[in-house]
Amino acid sequence: MALAGEALIAIWNDIAPEMREDFFEWHPREHMVERLGIPGFIRGRRYIAVDAQVEFLTLYEVANADVLVSDVYKTRLTNPTPWSTKTLPAFRNNVRGGCQIHYSQGYAMGGFIKTIRITTGNDSKASFIKHIVNNMLPGLIDLPRITGVHLVENDAALTGGNSGNQRGRVIQLPDLILMVEGSDEIGVSDACAQHLPEDALLRAGADDDVINGLYRLEYSIQNLLQPM
Repeated sequence: MALAGEALIAIWNDIAPEMREDFFEWHPREHMVERLGIPGFIRGRRYIAVDAQVEFLTLYEVANADVLVSDVYKTRLTNPTPWSTKTLPAFRNNVRGGCQIHYSQGYAMGGFIKTIRITTGNDSKASFIKHIVNNMLPGLIDLPRITGVHLVENDAALTGGNSGNQRGRVIQLPDLILMVEGSDEIGVSDACAQHLPEDALLRAGADDDVINGLYRLEYSIQNLLQPM
Protein backbone atom coordinates (compact mmCIF):
# COMPACT_ATOMS: atom_id res chain seq x y z
CA MET A 1 0.00 0.00 0.00
CA ALA A 2 1.91 2.99 -1.29
CA LEU A 3 0.45 6.45 -0.70
CA ALA A 4 -3.10 6.54 -2.00
CA GLY A 5 -3.34 8.85 -4.97
CA GLU A 6 -0.75 10.99 -6.72
CA ALA A 7 -0.53 14.00 -4.36
CA LEU A 8 -0.34 14.64 -0.63
CA ILE A 9 -1.02 17.40 1.88
CA ALA A 10 1.33 17.32 4.88
CA ILE A 11 0.60 19.54 7.89
CA TRP A 12 2.51 20.02 11.14
CA ASN A 13 1.16 22.08 14.03
CA ASP A 14 1.19 22.73 17.73
CA ILE A 15 -1.92 24.07 19.46
CA ALA A 16 -2.39 26.80 22.04
CA PRO A 17 -3.05 25.21 25.47
CA GLU A 18 -6.41 26.90 25.94
CA MET A 19 -7.70 25.35 22.68
CA ARG A 20 -6.23 21.89 23.12
CA GLU A 21 -9.47 20.10 24.03
CA ASP A 22 -11.35 21.87 21.25
CA PHE A 23 -8.68 20.80 18.78
CA PHE A 24 -8.89 17.15 19.86
CA GLU A 25 -12.64 17.14 19.21
CA TRP A 26 -12.84 19.46 16.17
CA HIS A 27 -10.24 17.68 14.07
CA PRO A 28 -11.72 14.14 13.88
CA ARG A 29 -15.40 15.02 14.38
CA GLU A 30 -15.64 17.86 11.86
CA HIS A 31 -12.51 18.97 10.04
CA MET A 32 -11.13 15.71 8.68
CA VAL A 33 -14.63 14.46 7.87
CA GLU A 34 -15.25 17.68 5.94
CA ARG A 35 -11.99 17.35 4.00
CA LEU A 36 -12.74 13.72 3.11
CA GLY A 37 -16.02 14.93 1.64
CA ILE A 38 -14.15 16.82 -1.08
CA PRO A 39 -13.97 14.87 -4.37
CA GLY A 40 -10.50 13.40 -4.75
CA PHE A 41 -9.63 13.23 -1.03
CA ILE A 42 -8.98 9.54 -0.38
CA ARG A 43 -7.55 9.22 3.14
CA GLY A 44 -6.71 11.41 6.11
CA ARG A 45 -4.43 10.51 9.02
CA ARG A 46 -3.58 12.35 12.23
CA TYR A 47 -0.46 11.58 14.27
CA ILE A 48 0.86 12.76 17.63
CA ALA A 49 4.54 13.21 18.46
CA VAL A 50 6.64 10.51 20.07
CA ASP A 51 9.85 12.50 19.58
CA ALA A 52 9.44 15.65 17.50
CA GLN A 53 9.70 19.43 17.62
CA VAL A 54 6.06 19.89 16.57
CA GLU A 55 3.35 17.84 18.28
CA PHE A 56 0.87 17.00 15.52
CA LEU A 57 1.19 15.70 11.97
CA THR A 58 -1.71 15.40 9.55
CA LEU A 59 -1.57 13.74 6.14
CA TYR A 60 -4.21 13.90 3.41
CA GLU A 61 -3.75 11.58 0.45
CA VAL A 62 -5.50 12.89 -2.67
CA ALA A 63 -6.14 11.50 -6.13
CA ASN A 64 -3.97 14.04 -7.98
CA ALA A 65 -2.65 17.58 -7.84
CA ASP A 66 -5.72 18.94 -9.66
CA VAL A 67 -7.76 18.28 -6.52
CA LEU A 68 -5.74 20.90 -4.64
CA VAL A 69 -6.55 23.63 -7.16
CA SER A 70 -10.18 22.62 -7.70
CA ASP A 71 -13.02 25.08 -7.13
CA VAL A 72 -14.55 22.80 -4.51
CA TYR A 73 -11.36 22.73 -2.43
CA LYS A 74 -10.74 26.47 -2.81
CA THR A 75 -14.30 27.14 -1.67
CA ARG A 76 -13.79 25.05 1.46
CA LEU A 77 -10.52 26.84 2.22
CA THR A 78 -12.06 30.29 1.91
CA ASN A 79 -15.26 29.44 3.78
CA PRO A 80 -14.27 27.75 7.06
CA THR A 81 -16.95 26.54 9.42
CA PRO A 82 -17.58 28.43 12.68
CA TRP A 83 -15.73 25.72 14.62
CA SER A 84 -12.77 26.00 12.24
CA THR A 85 -12.80 29.78 12.54
CA LYS A 86 -12.55 29.37 16.30
CA THR A 87 -9.83 26.69 16.26
CA LEU A 88 -7.43 27.61 13.45
CA PRO A 89 -6.04 30.81 15.05
CA ALA A 90 -4.79 28.63 17.92
CA PHE A 91 -2.38 26.77 15.61
CA ARG A 92 1.28 27.30 16.43
CA ASN A 93 4.45 26.32 14.49
CA ASN A 94 2.24 25.55 11.51
CA VAL A 95 3.91 24.03 8.42
CA ARG A 96 1.75 23.02 5.47
CA GLY A 97 2.60 21.70 2.02
CA GLY A 98 0.69 20.40 -0.98
CA CYS A 99 3.12 17.86 -2.36
CA GLN A 100 3.98 15.94 -5.48
CA ILE A 101 5.12 12.35 -4.88
CA HIS A 102 8.58 11.33 -6.12
CA TYR A 103 8.74 7.87 -4.54
CA SER A 104 6.28 5.69 -2.69
CA GLN A 105 6.46 2.02 -1.74
CA GLY A 106 4.45 0.20 0.86
CA TYR A 107 2.16 -2.66 1.77
CA ALA A 108 0.33 -1.33 4.86
CA MET A 109 -0.37 1.87 6.79
CA GLY A 110 2.00 1.94 9.74
CA GLY A 111 1.15 2.90 13.29
CA PHE A 112 4.37 4.95 13.49
CA ILE A 113 5.94 7.34 11.01
CA LYS A 114 9.22 9.23 10.86
CA THR A 115 9.24 12.47 8.88
CA ILE A 116 12.53 14.01 7.76
CA ARG A 117 12.11 17.55 6.44
CA ILE A 118 14.91 18.66 4.15
CA THR A 119 15.73 21.83 2.27
CA THR A 120 18.20 21.98 -0.59
CA GLY A 121 19.16 24.57 -3.17
CA ASN A 122 17.15 24.66 -6.38
CA ASP A 123 20.29 24.16 -8.46
CA SER A 124 21.07 20.88 -6.73
CA LYS A 125 17.56 19.65 -5.94
CA ALA A 126 17.11 17.41 -8.98
CA SER A 127 20.41 15.61 -8.41
CA PHE A 128 19.67 15.32 -4.68
CA ILE A 129 16.28 13.72 -5.35
CA LYS A 130 17.82 11.35 -7.88
CA HIS A 131 20.49 10.30 -5.40
CA ILE A 132 17.96 9.67 -2.61
CA VAL A 133 15.60 7.71 -4.86
CA ASN A 134 18.32 5.62 -6.52
CA ASN A 135 20.75 5.06 -3.67
CA MET A 136 19.09 5.50 -0.27
CA LEU A 137 15.46 4.41 -0.50
CA PRO A 138 15.60 1.08 -2.39
CA GLY A 139 15.49 -1.84 0.03
CA LEU A 140 14.11 0.15 2.97
CA ILE A 141 10.68 -1.40 2.51
CA ASP A 142 12.21 -4.86 3.06
CA LEU A 143 13.53 -4.02 6.54
CA PRO A 144 11.81 -5.50 9.62
CA ARG A 145 8.66 -3.64 10.75
CA ILE A 146 8.80 -1.13 7.87
CA THR A 147 5.48 -0.78 6.03
CA GLY A 148 5.98 2.28 3.81
CA VAL A 149 8.71 4.54 2.40
CA HIS A 150 7.96 7.83 0.64
CA LEU A 151 9.61 10.98 -0.73
CA VAL A 152 7.45 14.01 -1.54
CA GLU A 153 8.14 17.61 -2.51
CA ASN A 154 6.11 20.71 -1.74
CA ASP A 155 4.79 22.24 -4.95
CA ALA A 156 4.68 26.04 -4.80
CA ALA A 157 1.97 26.04 -7.47
CA LEU A 158 -0.26 24.12 -5.05
CA THR A 159 0.61 25.80 -1.76
CA GLY A 160 2.50 29.01 -2.51
CA GLY A 161 -0.50 31.07 -1.48
CA ASN A 162 -0.79 29.30 1.85
CA SER A 163 2.34 30.78 3.42
CA GLY A 164 2.32 33.78 5.72
CA ASN A 165 -0.53 34.93 7.91
CA GLN A 166 -3.84 33.20 7.34
CA ARG A 167 -6.87 33.38 9.66
CA GLY A 168 -4.76 34.26 12.66
CA ARG A 169 -2.07 31.63 12.11
CA VAL A 170 1.36 31.81 10.53
CA ILE A 171 1.96 29.09 7.93
CA GLN A 172 5.38 28.04 6.68
CA LEU A 173 6.11 25.83 3.68
CA PRO A 174 8.21 22.63 3.70
CA ASP A 175 10.53 21.64 0.86
CA LEU A 176 11.36 17.92 0.60
CA ILE A 177 9.88 15.36 2.99
CA LEU A 178 11.07 11.80 3.58
CA MET A 179 8.58 9.56 5.36
CA VAL A 180 9.21 6.08 6.74
CA GLU A 181 6.29 4.30 8.37
CA GLY A 182 6.09 1.03 10.20
CA SER A 183 4.39 -1.14 12.79
CA ASP A 184 6.95 -0.58 15.52
CA GLU A 185 8.55 2.59 16.93
CA ILE A 186 12.01 1.06 17.32
CA GLY A 187 11.92 -0.52 13.87
CA VAL A 188 11.17 2.84 12.24
CA SER A 189 13.82 4.65 14.28
CA ASP A 190 16.48 2.02 13.58
CA ALA A 191 15.76 1.96 9.84
CA CYS A 192 16.12 5.74 9.58
CA ALA A 193 19.24 5.83 11.75
CA GLN A 194 20.94 3.19 9.62
CA HIS A 195 19.79 4.15 6.14
CA LEU A 196 18.82 7.84 6.30
CA PRO A 197 21.24 9.34 8.84
CA GLU A 198 21.53 13.11 8.87
CA ASP A 199 25.22 13.10 7.96
CA ALA A 200 24.50 11.07 4.81
CA LEU A 201 21.73 13.48 3.82
CA LEU A 202 24.06 16.43 4.35
CA ARG A 203 26.75 14.82 2.22
CA ALA A 204 24.16 14.25 -0.50
CA GLY A 205 23.37 17.96 -0.59
CA ALA A 206 20.78 18.70 2.10
CA ASP A 207 21.01 22.04 3.88
CA ASP A 208 21.91 22.09 7.56
CA ASP A 209 18.35 22.41 8.88
CA VAL A 210 17.25 18.77 8.65
CA ILE A 211 14.18 18.34 10.89
CA ASN A 212 13.33 14.87 12.19
CA GLY A 213 10.06 13.87 13.82
CA LEU A 214 8.76 10.51 15.05
CA TYR A 215 4.96 10.23 15.34
CA ARG A 216 2.31 7.73 16.44
CA LEU A 217 -0.96 7.34 14.54
CA GLU A 218 -4.03 8.58 16.44
CA TYR A 219 -6.70 7.91 13.81
CA SER A 220 -7.40 7.63 10.11
CA ILE A 221 -10.50 8.40 8.05
CA GLN A 222 -10.86 6.92 4.59
CA ASN A 223 -13.28 7.78 1.79
CA LEU A 224 -14.39 4.28 0.88
CA LEU A 225 -16.06 5.55 -2.28
CA GLN A 226 -12.66 6.57 -3.68
CA PRO A 227 -10.49 3.99 -5.47
CA MET A 228 -7.39 2.91 -3.55
